[in-house]
Amino acid sequence: MLRVRLAKFLCVAGLILLLSGCGYSLRGSDVLSAKFSGLQLNSQQSNSEFTRLLRRSLDTATIEISSNPPDQLNSDLPILIIANEQITARPVTVNPRARAAQIELRLSVDVALTLSEATLIAPETLYVERTYFEDIENISGSQEEIAIISTEMRRELIHQLMRWLAAAEISETL
Repeated sequence: MLRVRLAKFLCVAGLILLLSGCGYSLRGSDVLSAKFSGLQLNSQQSNSEFTRLLRRSLDTATIEISSNPPDQLNSDLPILIIANEQITARPVTVNPRARAAQIELRLSVDVALTLSEATLIAPETLYVERTYFEDIENISGSQEEIAIISTEMRRELIHQLMRWLAAAEISETL
């Protein structure tokens, strides 16, 4: 019994050493940290859930974040501009009672990347869409479902933004 546990422990320890020795890292984190040592985050809604999740993702990617007011921006760091975050809902299908049965949620945000007066990445609107069925018999359950879907959409939009930053063609002087 002791030999089996020792063998398992040695196997797990060997795998950990093997992974750490080969330079394994989480996907995308090394690409962003190689491109950006730091970013200034300029968000219209600085206390929103989206901005909080974005800060956490940038911290995880080891990118130093500076959130100075627009009149005190550092001209040496690129500025990630986040504007016009909005979530919209529209009915897709209706039930026999002429009420919305299926609803489409769309979360969108305008983003741009600048440095001093130069535009590194032109302004673009990133968005995520989800469709859900509304249960008119269980309104509180539908509201909880909307909250869960909205959180998932924010996370997916953050991943999309991180891939957008990783794919950016930035000069090596940053």
